[in-house]
Amino acid sequence: MRITHFAAALAAASLLASAVSAQTPPAPTDDSAEDIAKDAARDLKDSRFYNKPGATRAQYDSDWQECRLIARGSRTPTGTIPYYYNPAVVSPIAAGIGAGIGGLIAGAIAEGQQRRANRRTCLMIKGWRLVEPSPAVTAKVAAMTEAQREAHFNAIVGAERVEGEITERKTFALAADPALKLDAPVDGPSSLYLGKKIDIAAPLTLAPGEGAIVIAFRRPDEGSAGRSASLAMARYDVEGRDLVYQPRDWKKTGDKTTYAVIAQSSDRKAPLEVQVLRVTAGDYVITGSSVGKGVIVTSNCFGAPTFHVGAGKTVYLGDFIPYMDVKLSTGKKFFGLGYSEHLADARAALAAKQPELASAMQPATIRNRATFACSAITMDRWDLPGKEELALPEPKTDPVTLSRR
Repeated sequence: MRITHFAAALAAASLLASAVSAQTPPAPTDDSAEDIAKDAARDLKDSRFYNKPGATRAQYDSDWQECRLIARGSRTPTGTIPYYYNPAVVSPIAAGIGAGIGGLIAGAIAEGQQRRANRRTCLMIKGWRLVEPSPAVTAKVAAMTEAQREAHFNAIVGAERVEGEITERKTFALAADPALKLDAPVDGPSSLYLGKKIDIAAPLTLAPGEGAIVIAFRRPDEGSAGRSASLAMARYDVEGRDLVYQPRDWKKTGDKTTYAVIAQSSDRKAPLEVQVLRVTAGDYVITGSSVGKGVIVTSNCFGAPTFHVGAGKTVYLGDFIPYMDVKLSTGKKFFGLGYSEHLADARAALAAKQPELASAMQPATIRNRATFACSAITMDRWDLPGKEELALPEPKTDPVTLSRR
């Protein structure tokens, strides 16, 4: 695995950015309620519409507008203005242009089709269902007058029962499937990686204010054998609900804080590939991941796993299992990362070369649903199974000042 800091992480992951000192609380837009309702009606058509039992048309309009702003990158999922709008920092999009990634992100966000896809994801995460009625119902609605259509959709967005093909999302963690043997034992020698050109036999010493993250890429079955993966992590502000971005003047001030790291497989033939990432103590979030050699183009900005790394502490994050083109019991193909926890296996792999690190390692406390500003081609939510959710933030009326955690 190769571990790189901010600039390289951007080139590979297309997710990460520069920094800021304060976050602005929710601000009103120039759109009137009538304008929002008119725009939101674009997704209420005779051939498809959104529904949430018990909801009102006003609630739909409000959620639709919020999701539109998030998909544009001008609001975070908690409704605040992203940190990177501060002039003291470089936006995630601008920061990636030098590597050719930023332009790709900007173009995709500007593209209507991709914005609609991200808006749809946002609405489903908020509990809305996409309904596609039968051809007969579609024709009936198409024949209605404008007033009849308005009354129809005002009622049906909150109807308890609807007819048609329903698409919804009830879970954001990978469902168990017999085709994915996540907890099967691994056979063969494990590998250990501490960083580029670092001797794995030399005792690893943490600098003052540093901690270590231990992760493993696990390959327990045929579907994961020989597969590689990447995992992107970034510094996180739990109170402000956004990433902690690197200041423009970080070189001038000598700032050595870890703002982002990306872990990439280096030994895809190893059944268990264990890596150690040295980082500045603080809170972190898994911003995105990929399998194979592709760059990370999906952001977990609608909800991601977050964890804390204490100074002088070594935390085990878990085993990540890369799958590509695996046929599930449902008949669908799966591309992505599975997750399991095998602390004893990781400890044994560490103990052979780093016994002190192995004995000090403890499981990380992981919480799901950490949100942050969306800046990626595809925006989504990813939960790790069995983990509690991060408590929802209190409404803010004053700017939130970032700490240097």
